[in-house]
Amino acid sequence: MSHNIREIYTKAIVAKGKKLSKSTYSFTLSHNPDEILGCWMANHHYEAAIKNRVPKIIGTFDVHIWYSFDEEKESMVEKHQVTYIDDMQVSKKEDRELETSDQVKARCIEKPKCLSASLNQNTATMEIEKEMQIEITGETCIKVEVKDEEEIWDDLEDIQINPHFIK
Repeated sequence: MSHNIREIYTKAIVAKGKKLSKSTYSFTLSHNPDEILGCWMANHHYEAAIKNRVPKIIGTFDVHIWYSFDEEKESMVEKHQVTYIDDMQVSKKEDRELETSDQVKARCIEKPKCLSASLNQNTATMEIEKEMQIEITGETCIKVEVKDEEEIWDDLEDIQINPHFIK
């Protein structure tokens, strides 16, 4: 390797990670339910940030719970909002601390979905799963070798271009 080395500072992905999380949430329902008829999630919004050198994804989603009550004569859908903060483990490409100036990008691989639901009086307990991914872009340095060899086009004569070649 030549001693003619240059350092180029650029932005590149310096860390990546993903997390499959299963969390249990309890929701108090307006009526005393007989049975849960369905559950779905909507309006999943999230953003990523680095707080105290730890990458995090902060987000919300709505849980819609459809249930029957009054001895199964009536049914109702209730909406409850969930807020979450996921600390993300990342694999670093280089040994450096993450900075708040680094750019953080999050992506949802698997939207929140209900794995199981149970009832206890007027409380619905649900296990919800989601999978998130994070990429961190920061300043880094790459080293390149500069060759002192002459290139063949360095010796080419000036090329004459006809400006009227298109008619």
